[in-house]
Amino acid sequence: MKPTERAPARLTRVSLADQVRDYIVLEIAQGRLTPGTALREMEIAAQLGTSQTPVREAFRELTAVGLLESQIHVGTRVRNIVEQDLVDGVPVRAALEAIAGRLAAVRMEGDASEVREKFDAMMDVAGTGDRLAYASASTQFHRSIVRLAHNESLMRSWNALGIEVMTILAMASNEMSLVEAAESHREIVEALESGDAERSERVLASHVSRYLPGTVHEH
Repeated sequence: MKPTERAPARLTRVSLADQVRDYIVLEIAQGRLTPGTALREMEIAAQLGTSQTPVREAFRELTAVGLLESQIHVGTRVRNIVEQDLVDGVPVRAALEAIAGRLAAVRMEGDASEVREKFDAMMDVAGTGDRLAYASASTQFHRSIVRLAHNESLMRSWNALGIEVMTILAMASNEMSLVEAAESHREIVEALESGDAERSERVLASHVSRYLPGTVHEH
């Protein structure tokens, strides 16, 4: 490989439970699983050729982020997701990532190589047109910034929002350009590389605020 060439960035391996989760999210996003539809572990396990354990884990995660609801003696059903559910989460995520940007910029002192690597991976995936893989790459990009803030409370709060699931929903239900979506993250990388905490905070808050339903153009 020539010195000027960049090796394709690698994505982390997806677990069986994550694959089951992604399958269910896509079925919901594309209207094949409608609100109120009953979901049974055994049936989905049989459809996907797996045991019930990863299905149970997927149910647990999707219930935690509000896509499914589970009741004793009733079972698990697809929850009726309304636009307000998505709207409510945007300012919370924007605030958390703005804080993460400020803290990470100070700690990295201009060395944003890890974030740059995640950005490159996202650009690579965007070029393939694989929307599911893009959702994962985008989530890894944003997670890396939150992790580099080195604040466990912040990390737990961010994880609780179910970012990857919501990104999959957005990617599966619209036809936005993945390359354009990925490119919109470049200003975040540049802000972090500058080491400017205020700029990083401002850019991240602005970027995430664009995720409001009806105005979203990138993730």
